[in-house]
Amino acid sequence: MKIIAVMSPKGGIGKTTTSDSIAYMLGQEQGKSVLVIDGDPQGDTSKTFGRYEPEGIGMSELLEHHQNVGGRYRTTELIQSTEYDHIDIIPANGYLMQTDMNLLLKQEENQVTRLRDALAEVAVAYDYCVCDCGRLLDMVVINILLAAELVIAPVKVGGFENEAIHNLQEQVDDLREINPELRIKGLVTMRQKNKTSLEFEEWMKDSSGFDMFVTSVRRSIVAEKASMRMQPLPQFSKNCIVSQDYRNVVHELLRELEG
Repeated sequence: MKIIAVMSPKGGIGKTTTSDSIAYMLGQEQGKSVLVIDGDPQGDTSKTFGRYEPEGIGMSELLEHHQNVGGRYRTTELIQSTEYDHIDIIPANGYLMQTDMNLLLKQEENQVTRLRDALAEVAVAYDYCVCDCGRLLDMVVINILLAAELVIAPVKVGGFENEAIHNLQEQVDDLREINPELRIKGLVTMRQKNKTSLEFEEWMKDSSGFDMFVTSVRRSIVAEKASMRMQPLPQFSKNCIVSQDYRNVVHELLRELEG
């Protein structure tokens, strides 16, 4: 099972749309078996895949009460099916904030590797695991990054966004001491066809020093409409320009991860 995390410290740049679209396309269009992990206490990915429950069980129980740490749950008990044949999910809700606090207070060696250990139970059942991270590098996100092999970092035009991906790169470099397989790859999102946007895109891809996707994701109101409907973008509009862009991103991923 290949584990992909999607993370950015900046909001409003298409992080959840990116993770949900990639997961949907890997499952529904490529026929891969996909496990989605919602690592954001807002639960937007859980809502998109129709499995959000404010009082439901999911990621909090996986990290705090798994049998690996003396709890009652196995990973398989916390995975929920979705309406999509090839996609399952471990959902999240607001309790994930408390989970972060609880993990932070623990003085145990496995406090940052609990997700990795729990996912080992289902590694042969899925081709891909796609994780939507929260914006903060908290204990939940650290668990995700230490389980992953690739971090996809959406970035859009702007100085603050550029600084954010630099900071994320530094954090990933620090985590490589525990997970040497971890690497980061930038993805230009919300790209507009103007001089500033195109110059920024060219700099990111040619001069920034970051590993970047060749594909850039264009800006479209359709993506915002899909999120308002709480549907995966490629289901809401299969052939819109943003879906086409994410489809190309998935093709890049498959070439890179599967040869």
